[in-house]
Parts: sequence; structure tokens; C-alpha cells
Amino acid sequence: MSQTIIRAPIGVGVIGCGEIAQLMHLTIIHELPELKIAALCDLSETVLDALGSQYGVAARYRDYHDLLVDPAVDAVVICTFDHGPVVAAAIKAGKHFIVEKPLAFTAEEARPLVAAAEASGLVAIIGYMKLYDPGYRLGLEQLARIGRPKMIQVHDFAGRFDRYQQLYTQIRGTDVDPALLKSTQAAVAGRVAEALGDGHAAYHDLYMTLLMLGSHDLAVLRGAFGGAERVDYAQAVGPTHLLAVLGFPDRVPALLEIAFGAQYEWWDEWMTVHGEADEMRIEFQNPYVRNAAATVRLREAAGQSPSERILPGTPDTAFRKQWQHFIACIAGKASPLTPLQGGLDDLELAARIIEAIPVRALNAEGASA
Repeated sequence: MSQTIIRAPIGVGVIGCGEIAQLMHLTIIHELPELKIAALCDLSETVLDALGSQYGVAARYRDYHDLLVDPAVDAVVICTFDHGPVVAAAIKAGKHFIVEKPLAFTAEEARPLVAAAEASGLVAIIGYMKLYDPGYRLGLEQLARIGRPKMIQVHDFAGRFDRYQQLYTQIRGTDVDPALLKSTQAAVAGRVAEALGDGHAAYHDLYMTLLMLGSHDLAVLRGAFGGAERVDYAQAVGPTHLLAVLGFPDRVPALLEIAFGAQYEWWDEWMTVHGEADEMRIEFQNPYVRNAAATVRLREAAGQSPSERILPGTPDTAFRKQWQHFIACIAGKASPLTPLQGGLDDLELAARIIEAIPVRALNAEGASA
């Protein structure tokens, strides 16, 4: 397949102009001189007209297939609900792309996408923006000091999203057929249920929590320690509350705690690595706050006394760092930090976690009895 000749600036098509596109991607594409918003695609005419006027974009599409044949579009960012079909179409059209997580809803759907992307020679990355966070990168540098971990903990109860949504102006369209949205969601639910099997289909909401909120946590674990070798234990504490123990190389255990729906007035997401003599914690910020990097906390010895240091990451927006990396990859100056293979690895691990939960009847609250 012949690849598109990339001009400067790179023409970017935004497919799916909902919350994350409006809050992060569009503003960052607009800011960076190497990029230009070339086209917009959304089901809502209201959203298209408003954003097209705001950013001066004349090319507006309701069907992503039409956007993908626009010669002004060199690359796309995929922010739709069901990513897999759009990824396949982008590869076929020869467009570089960033796809928001998850790559697809099942590993079976994702495998041919990974193979096709690798064969195409296109720059294809999955939007695990936390792996680009300057604070996370700083934390990885500290891992070498700790040596073999005694224990890893990853905790993500998140917090209130609505407080931070109010920091931005978001355009919401009410002109999309509700029946279309409902049928799309039902189709996805059917595919997920088939993938999980009869015994675990009842854990649909928990699996989706892993794919949406938890996929970032699986990614930061993998980015720091490689792939998990085992799932030693998993429990459905509630319909969107998971507790699991994973096994990593050299018999290192990791405790994973993920729950969606906490109404905290703070952001509650961190990874702690316990060593023989030192302890490091990476504390992530709310992803909707710009120019706020993760913070690294180190507990270590100061002579014969304990000490604690706080290392703030360089202020920046992880989404912006991700786009700068994408630009460098297109220019041939870097290799993708978050290739599609990582998205497939996380889908496979998410399924293994769900499969490790004992098959039991769920009670009224959705917890296993």
C-alpha cells in the first residue's frame, strides 16, 4: 500500500467529537504548529457546526468513511464509541492514527487490527496518555534504584468527573437518533457477552470498567514491569469494583484495585512499588486537568533515619506529550511508545481477570454472592 505524502502542517481528521475530543484533542491539535484540524466527523450536525465554526474547519462529515477519503486528511484521531471498525477503515485508507482506548471491545476483534497496522507501515498508537505523563516517566527512572519489588499496588477509585468537566465549554448535540445509539450499545454488549461466555457474561459492567477506567492502570503496570504472567486471584466486589492479584516475572505480585463511581473530591489513582529498603508512589492527577503531571513520592533512608521526598513531574499535559510523540513518529524520529500490540495485551489480560472470578450468582448490588 502506498502511504500518504505528509505535508506540513499535518492535516488531522477528528472522528468522534465528543467529550475527550473537545476537552483535549481539538485544543491541542489547534495549538501545535505542526498540526492542522483538516476535517471533523460526528453524528451530530449541531456539534459539527459549532466546532467547525469555532476552529474554522469547513470539511464536516457525518460518515467517517467520507472523512477518510478526504485528501487533506493525513492522520486521524479516533474518539468514537466503537473504535475497531474505524481503526480498520483508517488502515485501509492509509492514514496514520491515534485511537482512544480501548483498541476494540474484545481481543478477537483487536488481533487482526494489530496485524494490519504492523503490515501497513503506518504510525498507529493507542491513546494511553498516562504513559507519556512526565511524572510517570520520572517514576520509571526511579525504579532502577529500588531493585526487585517485594510488592506492587495499583489503586484507581478515580473521583468526580463533573467537577472538572465544568472547567470547559462542551457542546452537546441532541440531534442524534437515540435508537441508533441504543442499537450500537446493544450490539457491543452482545459481542462482549459472547467473548466472556455464558459463565462470565454477567460481569459485563466489570469488564467494561477494566476496558474504560482500568485500561490505563493495566497500561502503566505493563509499561513499568512488562506483561503479567498470571492472574492469581480476582474478585467482583461490586458491579464496577474489582480486586485482583497478578503475578509478574521473578514472582513479583501486584495488587490491583479498580472501582468506578467514587464521589471523591480528589483524584484517587496511584501506583506504589515496595522495595526492600525504599518505596515509591506515582500519584496521578485528574486527566481533565491540563498542565498537571503526576507526582512521585519516595520513602528512603537518610542515614539511619527515614526520609520522604516529593518529585513533581514537569508541568505538562499528557495528551499534549502524546501528540508531540505522534508527530515525531510520523517524521521518523521516534518509534511508537504505545503501539496497538499493547492494547491487545491489555484486552487479553482484562479477559483473563474476568475469567478468574468464580462463577457465582450475583446479588442485587451486583457483587458475587
